[in-house]
Amino acid sequence: MTEGIAASSEQAPVREHHRIPRLGLVCCSIILATLAEYCAYLNEGEAGRARRLPHILVFAAFFFILTLLFERFITWLEGKSEQTTRIQARLASAHLESDGNIKDAESASPHQSATHLWQRILPDFTGRRKSFFKAAAIMAVCWLPYYVLAFPGAIWYDTVQQVLQWEGKPNAITSGAWSDQHPVFDTLIFGLFYQLGDCVGSPAFGVALYTTAITAVSIAVLVYIVHYLARSGGSRRTCLLTYGFFCLFPFVPIYAMAMVKDAVFLPCFLLFSVQCMEAARTRGASLATPKAWILISTLALLVSLTKKTGIYTVIIACILTMLVVAGRKVRLRLAGTVLASVIVMFLVLPGILFPLCHIVAGGKQEMIAVPLQQSALLLKEHGDELSQADRDVLEGILEPDAANKFFWPAVDPIKGTHWTAQRERLLKPFLRVWLRNGVRYPTTYLRAYFLLEQGWVAMPNQAAYESIYSGMRPAYVYTRASLAPNASDSGLPVSSHALFYSGLDQGFAWLNEQFFLQPWFCRAFWATWLPFMQCYLAVRRLRTHTMSWNQAAWLIPMLATMPFLWISGASVSYEGMRYVIPMVFIAPIGCAMFTVGQENRALRVDD
Repeated sequence: MTEGIAASSEQAPVREHHRIPRLGLVCCSIILATLAEYCAYLNEGEAGRARRLPHILVFAAFFFILTLLFERFITWLEGKSEQTTRIQARLASAHLESDGNIKDAESASPHQSATHLWQRILPDFTGRRKSFFKAAAIMAVCWLPYYVLAFPGAIWYDTVQQVLQWEGKPNAITSGAWSDQHPVFDTLIFGLFYQLGDCVGSPAFGVALYTTAITAVSIAVLVYIVHYLARSGGSRRTCLLTYGFFCLFPFVPIYAMAMVKDAVFLPCFLLFSVQCMEAARTRGASLATPKAWILISTLALLVSLTKKTGIYTVIIACILTMLVVAGRKVRLRLAGTVLASVIVMFLVLPGILFPLCHIVAGGKQEMIAVPLQQSALLLKEHGDELSQADRDVLEGILEPDAANKFFWPAVDPIKGTHWTAQRERLLKPFLRVWLRNGVRYPTTYLRAYFLLEQGWVAMPNQAAYESIYSGMRPAYVYTRASLAPNASDSGLPVSSHALFYSGLDQGFAWLNEQFFLQPWFCRAFWATWLPFMQCYLAVRRLRTHTMSWNQAAWLIPMLATMPFLWISGASVSYEGMRYVIPMVFIAPIGCAMFTVGQENRALRVDD
């Protein structure tokens, strides 16, 4: 009887949770559906006008049901009352069993024997060194086919240009000088590995060495994340599913081991994210020592050095973390972390290091990619209606013949790769012209924006895209091994198995055509739908006081990453997949957040 009362009391918060009206979910579902259908309208024109409203209703129902299913999925993850820490204790004590107990296990039923076998095979995430290496070894075996078939490595277009800069050869950006168009720190890493291969007479050796090193680092970081989730009290199911996701979801190993700047950024970003999550979970206690502060500051600097938007990710993440930690000293340390990265990125590098090393500074065109794209469409559609002064400003800051070069999936053709003195002089007048004409031609700006960023919200529609841009699969998650036309000049090797990636793309294209599989291979799922579902469920639990703000702060990595998707220079082209990959890697963390045991959700600072 007592157990029944206890069980009913445990279920009370759940019933209260479900009494919250779903009006907010209905409104958000309609908004997401409208945006998705608007993108379809931009691609199809007036051809499907009659079915717009039915499509919106169907998509809204789809988003609504998908969110409810996500809630049930999280409830299933929480299903086992025992948290990982308790299971770990039992698993640890299992090693101390007597020979008699082992004999009993051998005489158990087949079902019990199978369960025991799985427990021996699967990692237990206890935090012991043996457990860590076991988990890493299993993940390495799962990744091995991708490593072998792409050997010596998958090399992207930007990497080719960075290696050419290392060698001082003409490239797509400069005539041979280094450029901060791509992070110099990444260029240094790729160049050093290339140089190691060149020293032994085989650049392929350097590429293979890089691929091996970044694969090992990525595996170690991902296993560490799963162990962190277990140590924080995440459910056993969550830890196993997160681990299985990292092992088996193809895009994790493919992008983690690629020779591209994003692969260098990911381990740094994930480790920095864990430090922010731990600071939030402990309300700052984890940053109490100088050693911990130096660690998070170093990781913040690495995040800033390995990706152009990394410094802004650090700023947002640290500010959000400050809101949930306790103690003025901890907040000052987080502010110091931000300040250190800002000084290095905005003062030391451009003001001292770049001039000394004759490195060409990266252009500001990357930060105003969306306004440039909107201005190009404005010139194309309303150029005759603009004043001569406005035309002069727009034509002066855009690439020559920008109106005819306007390309809806990417901003590269009209923003160029160089930031000239003329562009610097016209920047402020351009921003004024851009704002003024945005009031006059809002629909033009809206079309340019959603044509560019539709990959983050559009439903899969391969036929519509290919009719505009043949051979592109913009809405989907897929792979790419891209070698530039000037790859031979760099001396970089071409893998004899590079066709593997094309075959894999074709396989995913077939999966994308299967109706029930389309959403899971859609970029919008990882960029918008899943983050929305995580935020929605977090808000509901915060309202019912079944989740603390410290626990909800585990969404900080996602919240610090997502804004930059919506101001990126591509979403449906090849480059767009690189931008969304961090969201794929941190997706399991947002799900694990809901399964953390109550006793581990908010540890206080003793101050």
